[in-house]
Amino acid sequence: MSLWDDYTGSNFNPLNMLKREDPTKGANRYLDQIPGVGQKYYGGYIDRGNRAGAKLEGEYGKLMNPTSFIDDIMKNYSTSQGAQYQQKELGRGIGATAASGGYAGTPEHQKEYGNMASDIMSKDMQQYLQNALGVYGTGLSGEQNFDTQGFNASGSMADLLGGKLSSQAGLSFQNSSQNNANRNAFMNAIMKALSTGGGVATGKPSTRAVA
Repeated sequence: MSLWDDYTGSNFNPLNMLKREDPTKGANRYLDQIPGVGQKYYGGYIDRGNRAGAKLEGEYGKLMNPTSFIDDIMKNYSTSQGAQYQQKELGRGIGATAASGGYAGTPEHQKEYGNMASDIMSKDMQQYLQNALGVYGTGLSGEQNFDTQGFNASGSMADLLGGKLSSQAGLSFQNSSQNNANRNAFMNAIMKALSTGGGVATGKPSTRAVA
């Protein structure tokens, strides 16, 4: 850049003395960057929070019908290897006891085995349900964390945008007020000049003090 360019763009140039910069434009160049910065740091959390919220709404809706919810979990149940092993050991033990007591194959023998086998199966199913609900609860807790993080990030983003709008509103009000004040001052000066000039033209004494 030449010295002439420096001079023409400086405040020492008489042509620039009448120029006025709009303060809102300079401020808005920075204020308008706020949404992008906020989206960069909060956008990911907000997106994950929205997805988590949609999932949670569906999952909590299932809990409104607990019977259907439990049936849906238990449809995938199958006897665990531990329960199968217990049933085999039970059969051997009861069979040996019945044989030694002379009632193997009798209704009493079958009833005793059935009751104990049913008890093993019931405990196995309860353990399966408990484990499944534990895993389900862990999943819900994780989604709730994402939902909470998204909510907090949304609040922070709203604060940023609200602060930006508030600043821009303040700048706009100040700029408009200053423009109105400048116009009023200019009009008052014109009216005063016309009033003073009119007094001289009609022969009335001038209001200006004589030096």
